[in-house]
Amino acid sequence: MKLAAIFISTLLAQNPQPQPSPEIQVERMRIEAADRARAEVEERDWETRIFTIRNIDPGQLSIALRMFRARLQPTPDLHILSVRAPKEIMPAIEDAIKRLDIPTPSKNAELTIYVIVASEQAEAANNIPSNLQAVVNQLKNVLSYKGYHLVDTLIARGTDRRNAPTSLMGTLPTGIGYNFNARMRIESQEGKVPRVRLDEMNFRLQGERNTPGGATPAPFGVSISTDVEVPRGQQVVVGKATYGDKAYILVMSAQFPD
Repeated sequence: MKLAAIFISTLLAQNPQPQPSPEIQVERMRIEAADRARAEVEERDWETRIFTIRNIDPGQLSIALRMFRARLQPTPDLHILSVRAPKEIMPAIEDAIKRLDIPTPSKNAELTIYVIVASEQAEAANNIPSNLQAVVNQLKNVLSYKGYHLVDTLIARGTDRRNAPTSLMGTLPTGIGYNFNARMRIESQEGKVPRVRLDEMNFRLQGERNTPGGATPAPFGVSISTDVEVPRGQQVVVGKATYGDKAYILVMSAQFPD
């Protein structure tokens, strides 16, 4: 590649491209100046309007409006589109904006969060629902715990028109408090399985640890922190947080009512 580049550079140096004559350069500058002057005269009576764009990206909208003889200046941060065009064209541009700036149907998702406790003691009664039994069987093959117990089921909801923080908090039936935080959004592309995306997910458990000798219980906190994707129709084991001889395991599934 270096030899080819050197050869081309040498060839260009030996055969320089002919430069236009001064007369041609002057004529080209004259034509460009005349075009600018003509455009200024034509735009002297143009109308300028600013449109508030509520549902779509102003930059994408400006691309769709390039068919019109107009100057378009989108400002996405302010959700506005500045249009300068002939007065007789402006009504058609306004009508096109009304037709294009419409809300798109949103997709909703419901995220189910199963909180499972694994322990060294086998459970006397199996309270694992049938839809989680296959996941628990897989966990038994990977982890050394003997007993698995579903302690709570949490529900979080989101939409593809939001990427706002999602928060849940409360107390598990075991008496341990929990905080669930994540940035939740829906990823839905043509031809692909829709999924819920959780960014910066953190599931924190907090409570008091018993101390020997009857001393004042000491506070404790453990958490599961990760980014995770939950496709429709799948159950995802997100992670586990260990406290003492028990492990708190999160399993998630997603439904899309729409």
